[in-house]
Amino acid sequence: MKQFNSFQKNTWPEWTADVVTLFGLVVYFVQALIFAHTTVSNLDEGGYLLKGFLFVSGKYQPFDPGIWTNKAPLAFLIPGFVQSLFGAGLRTGRYLAVFFGVMAVIGMWVASRRLGGKWLAAGAVLTLALSPTVIKMYSSGATQSTIACMLAWTLALSLGEKRATWQLALGGLLAGLMILVRQNMLPVLPLLTLYTFWQNGWKGFWLLLPGAA
Repeated sequence: MKQFNSFQKNTWPEWTADVVTLFGLVVYFVQALIFAHTTVSNLDEGGYLLKGFLFVSGKYQPFDPGIWTNKAPLAFLIPGFVQSLFGAGLRTGRYLAVFFGVMAVIGMWVASRRLGGKWLAAGAVLTLALSPTVIKMYSSGATQSTIACMLAWTLALSLGEKRATWQLALGGLLAGLMILVRQNMLPVLPLLTLYTFWQNGWKGFWLLLPGAA
């Protein structure tokens, strides 16, 4: 850690870390587009896209008999709504996944920069950019990139001292909505609430209430 702090204190030009960050983001984005166009589809992502489109178009409602709602409703409704705007199909779902993946990287950069400085944030972005397995997973039309984006921005809004009330409220709302995308994200809200009370005192209620709602 001391070596890293020493590295950050070197007389690098102010813009160096930003250039590294932008380079990492571009590398991530290019790989994500390649994977979105070349990865063979599977039944899982097809189920999300088809069910989402059927739900949004009104042919079925979540939990109706005749179609298996095996995940939380927003897992289907989010890609279904986007398909209603830009057209049904795998390409729309994949582009949505790429968008969420890029936003997840940006959210992680925001949180990392606040907690560890600009070089730690640049390193985090570069690490993701050099992880093709992760990028491939986040370029599929399933829920992985959706959750990654929501979690990254939940943490970006909530972590650190002296968070504004609106940031805590929005972070809590995202933490609550994550549960409606994937049920296994349920622990995030109570754990984040405990952290917020510890870090910001009674302002933690501004995170808890929107999340619980």
